[in-house]
Amino acid sequence: MAEAVKAYQDKDYKGAMDELKFITAQLQKMDATENQKLLPEPLEGWKKEESQNGSQGMMSMLGGGGGTSMQATYIKDRESIEIQIMANSPMISMMSMSISNPSLMAADPSVSPYRYKRNKGMKKKNGKNTEITLLVSGQIMIQLKGSNLKDDAVLEEYLDTIDIKELKNSLL
Repeated sequence: MAEAVKAYQDKDYKGAMDELKFITAQLQKMDATENQKLLPEPLEGWKKEESQNGSQGMMSMLGGGGGTSMQATYIKDRESIEIQIMANSPMISMMSMSISNPSLMAADPSVSPYRYKRNKGMKKKNGKNTEITLLVSGQIMIQLKGSNLKDDAVLEEYLDTIDIKELKNSLL
């Protein structure tokens, strides 16, 4: 930070901006590391594989327009669950329209309205694959994608381990 201030005082504005960009990148990396802790620990018998997290930069490159995201995959034998948490992204408002409009959900017979602890969402079931998408406070999306699940109740077990109050405190 001192280098940015010195460059600014020396009227080296490009140098000051470069220093601030470097500091911002370091802070985003530290923030992403902290956010990863918001994902649940694996249930007994499951193994967690953490994924690269994104914060604004990657989301913008993919057309997401910013925001914060984190994800991990949980594996047990041939079953797998991917949990992704996204906050403050324009993608959430698009998903919100689908969740709030029953006629949009009705267009796909595999999709049904879903509620978890007063949070609206939708559930999509296709054989042994189930996807649950929840909106929290209109700015956080929690998505669980289960593949080859013996029982999709495990998705709710994982939802039970996510501290939604802490998500709100950390991401909003």
